Amino acid sequence: MPFFRALATTESREEIRGRDCLAEIFLSDNLKKILKDPALREWAMKKQPPGMYAYLIARTFFFDHIMEQALRENIPQIVILGTGYDSRPYRFKNLIQNTRFFELDTHPTLQHKKELLQQANIPIPKNVIFVPINFVKDTFEDVFSKAGYNKNQKTLFIWEGVVYYIGPKAVDDTLRFIKSNSPAGSTVCFDYTSSHHGIEGAQLDNLKELGDLMKANFPDEPSSQWTIEEWEMKSFLSNRGYQIIDHLRAKRDDIQRKYFKFSDGSSVGCVPAVFGLVHAAVTPSMN
Repeated sequence: MPFFRALATTESREEIRGRDCLAEIFLSDNLKKILKDPALREWAMKKQPPGMYAYLIARTFFFDHIMEQALRENIPQIVILGTGYDSRPYRFKNLIQNTRFFELDTHPTLQHKKELLQQANIPIPKNVIFVPINFVKDTFEDVFSKAGYNKNQKTLFIWEGVVYYIGPKAVDDTLRFIKSNSPAGSTVCFDYTSSHHGIEGAQLDNLKELGDLMKANFPDEPSSQWTIEEWEMKSFLSNRGYQIIDHLRAKRDDIQRKYFKFSDGSSVGCVPAVFGLVHAAVTPSMN
C-alpha cells in the first residue's frame, strides 16, 4: 500500500520513519494532498483499521532488511512476485552491483507502473526486467523462461501482501516452483494471516473492527483465501523443502517487540494478532 509507506516518511519518530521516498509518485492527487497536510494526515490515521499502520510499517522494515542484506551479498537474482508499486529496485539502486530484478505482475499493472516512474523521471535500470503474467492462463515456468530467469543462480523471492488472496493451491504451486527452479540457499519471504483462535479481549475486538472497516473502506479488496496457524508454519515449510530463517508472529508479540519499543514509552499501535512474517531458505534436495 503506497499510501501507508508514504505516510510513514512523515513520521516524527525517527525509529519508525519510513524510507520509501518514492511511494508518493504512485499516489492519486487526492492522496498526495492528504500527505502534505498535517491535519489531513491525522484524520487519515484515525480512519485506518486498528493496527494496520503499525503492521505495514513493520512489514516494510522486514522486507527492506532482507533485500538490503541480499544486495550487500550481491545475490544474482531477486524476484518480486506481485510487485505492484514496490519501489525497492529503485530505492536501493546504490546497493545494486550485479543483481538482476524480475518484477512480476499483470500487464496493466506493470504498464501503469512504468508510466508513473517515467512521469517522475525515475529511470528504469537495465537490470530490472518486467515480467507480465496472466494468472489464469500463464505458468511461472513459461513467463520466467522467456524473461531470462536463470534457475541455477541463487535467488531471493519477495512475496509481499499476496498469499492472503490466492488460495491454498496457488500458495503450494508457487512454493513448488521456487523449490524446483532455484538452487539450495535461495530464499523466499512472505507475510500471512492466521485464524482468530486463541485471541481474546481487546485484540479480538480490534480484529472485528479491522474486518468491518476493511469491508467498508475497501469493498473491492478480496477476502483472505489462505490462512495458516503460526505454530504450523515450520512443518508446513519443511514438508515443502524449506527451512525457516526468521519468523515474526504478532500473536507472540514478536513484531511489536522488534519494531515498536520506544525509549519514551510511546506507541504506534498494536499490530493485529493474526499477522505473521516469514523468511525461509530452499533446502538441498535429497537424492
